[in-house]
Amino acid sequence: MFLNNLHQLSIGEKYPNQVNCVIEIPKGKNTKYEYDEHLHVFKLTRCLISSLNYPINYGFIPQTIAQDGDPLDVLVYNHDPLDIGTIAECRVIGVLDFVDNGEIDNKILAVPKHAPVEKYSKLSDFDESFLKIIKHFFRIYKQDINEDVEVGEWHNGEKASSIVQSAHQRYVKNISYYS
Repeated sequence: MFLNNLHQLSIGEKYPNQVNCVIEIPKGKNTKYEYDEHLHVFKLTRCLISSLNYPINYGFIPQTIAQDGDPLDVLVYNHDPLDIGTIAECRVIGVLDFVDNGEIDNKILAVPKHAPVEKYSKLSDFDESFLKIIKHFFRIYKQDINEDVEVGEWHNGEKASSIVQSAHQRYVKNISYYS
C-alpha cells in the first residue's frame, strides 16, 4: 500500500510556521516532475531549456490547495539537492508572489528544520543575489512553452505562514472532494 503524499501525509505538527514538504524536483535538475496523487508516483511533465536548471529544491506542502487549485508550491533551500520523494520538515521563511497563466501560484520559501535558526530565520538572512536568481529563474523557466508568468516580490514569513494557513483551510473545506 502506497502513502498518498498529498492526502495522507500531515501538513506538520507545528504548522503554519513549520511544515512537511514533499520534494518533486531536486536542485540542479532540468527535468520537471509532478506528484500524481492517483498513481502515487512522480511523473515527468517536461524538460526545461537545456542550460536551465532548478536553482533550489522544489515541491509541495501536503494537505494544501493553493489559489490555482494545485497543492501549495514550496522552494526548499538546502546546500545539497534533495531526492525526489524526500519529505523534509521545514521552517517557513518567506513567499514569492507568482502568477502563472493568470492564476495566483505563490512560491513558499522554506528551510529544513535542522538549518541553524541563527543563520536562517527570516527572508533578510538570504543574500539578495540568491533571491534575485530565484526570481529570474521563474521569469524565464516557461519561455520555451510560451506560457505567461508574472513574478512579483518577496515577502516575509508572516505573509508566507498566512498563505500556508489559507491553503490548508481551503484543503480542509474541500476534503470531502478528495476522500
